[in-house]
Parts: sequence; structure tokens; C-alpha cells
Amino acid sequence: MSTKRAYKGRSGAELHLDGVETDVVAQWNSHRDRVVVQLRSYFDENARFLRIDAYRVRRSEHRGSRLVSKDPEISVPVTDGLGDVTIRVAVGGKSWRKGMAPYSRTVRLSPTGTAYDAETGAKLPSDL
Repeated sequence: MSTKRAYKGRSGAELHLDGVETDVVAQWNSHRDRVVVQLRSYFDENARFLRIDAYRVRRSEHRGSRLVSKDPEISVPVTDGLGDVTIRVAVGGKSWRKGMAPYSRTVRLSPTGTAYDAETGAKLPSDL
């Protein structure tokens, strides 16, 4: 199958960190020169902290004892519209407090619709 036919322009993975169920979702724009990545917790009651980092861009949300009300999102330029992007997500669950190191994971997202653990190379589950 050619790369052109395999291109979906969207990728995602289900992640479970510190008792919080999240999805990381990447969407390439129509020019394939920018990708928007979002870490979604769907108002998980255990989520106290969410952060996403890629290419020197970082966004985070924390709410202490309240629910995280907004899913962090970043937009980063890409030079290869068919290449993967690597991002780092960090999640703090119910017992997380400001100043604590959150659980984190590095994920490689492909515009062909697949996602991989960047450290092990294992394919990650996705509901996309």
C-alpha cells in the first residue's frame, strides 16, 4: 500500500496513567505542515493534572482537588507531513498534588492512524 493511500491525517492512542483514562489525539492540517495534539480526559473524576509536551511547546491543566475542566492542546509545525510526531504526556491522578512528579509516557503518533510507545516501539490501542 502506498503512503498516499495509507495517509489518514489523524492518529490517537488510549493511555491509562495514575488511575486516569485518557486519549491522546493528533490531527494533521490539510497542508500537512502543522499538527494539533490534544490530551483528553473526558472529565475523568480521578484527573487532577494533565500535560502535553512536543517540540518545545507545553500545555498543562491542573485543578488540585477539583476536576480538570479543560483538555490541554498544542499546535506544532511539522516539516514532514508524512512523518510521525513524538509527544510526551503527563498525568496526575486522584492522589496527585502540586509539586509532585506526574506519571508520564512518550508516544509516537503517525498520520497513517497508528500510535506507538516511543520507548518500546509497541503499538498502542486506539478507538479512532
